[in-house]
Amino acid sequence: MPNQLYIICPFSCIEPVLQKEFGESILFLTSPIASIETSDTSLLNALKCILETEKITEIRIVNSTTCRFINSVINGTQKADFKAFEILQDLYNKNHNSDFAGLSQQQQAYKLAELNISFHTLEILQSNILGSYILKKDIEIEGLIISENNTIFNHLQLTHRV
Repeated sequence: MPNQLYIICPFSCIEPVLQKEFGESILFLTSPIASIETSDTSLLNALKCILETEKITEIRIVNSTTCRFINSVINGTQKADFKAFEILQDLYNKNHNSDFAGLSQQQQAYKLAELNISFHTLEILQSNILGSYILKKDIEIEGLIISENNTIFNHLQLTHRV
């Protein structure tokens, strides 16, 4: 079994769900809205150290359609003053007309989670510290969106092993 690191939002409380589905020995990195602040070199170096030490072969960025931040962006009900929330808000605003019009709340949450995961994957791969390391070590990055009361797991293949 591959060594997996799950990047999750601590407010989603999905660790037990993921452990039940994928095993008790998986590793977690928590960050609001499952984001990685790529301008934080200390964080990136620490993450690279974790990838090396734990011999990680797969990274899974996880969002849930029940995430309160995702749903508050869609509903316009809450504002938060941190970068990951601002990014989520920007993704929603920039793609609203093309990707969200006419969709149900659940469908919008799924689409916003998908955009968020794709955005953060690109950020990770473009970072000087992690991007080349991930490619050199052939670490796969996958998105995972959990929906329907934590019972449906939708995998997004974002990178492929060579």
